[in-house]
Amino acid sequence: MKFSVLVAVLALLLSGCSGWHEQAGVGECAKQVDVNDTSVDMAEVDCSSQEAAYRVSSREKRTMCPTGDYLDETSGRSRRTGKTRYCYVLNVEEGDCLKATNQYFQKVSCGAGTRKVTKVVDGKSDRMLCVGQDSKTYSQPQRTICITK
Repeated sequence: MKFSVLVAVLALLLSGCSGWHEQAGVGECAKQVDVNDTSVDMAEVDCSSQEAAYRVSSREKRTMCPTGDYLDETSGRSRRTGKTRYCYVLNVEEGDCLKATNQYFQKVSCGAGTRKVTKVVDGKSDRMLCVGQDSKTYSQPQRTICITK
């Protein structure tokens, strides 16, 4: 009897019914779990996936991400270590198209109602590189992304 209960619980966990999802680590990519949710709730995805709009740049044990336009998520999953703040940078290349959804972006096919990434500059965090456009800047790693308005 105990074995069958254990198997049932494991089946629920593996099927995703628990609401738990794999948290991306530093350098790994992520997507928003539910596009209709206004809170940040990210799950790990393969970086080559069209869904991989963000990359984890750091995991912080402090209250804020480094200076920049990071999308951040707080996880309080461990009582012993306290809350962890995940800091996400856009995972895009020049020519990618984006759709703004709540406070984050989704990578989409280019078309009406999309915004295009026009420039990605690694090694600099400077909004002046994007005159007349929306900019996303990050200090760690230093990166500037220019996006049409």
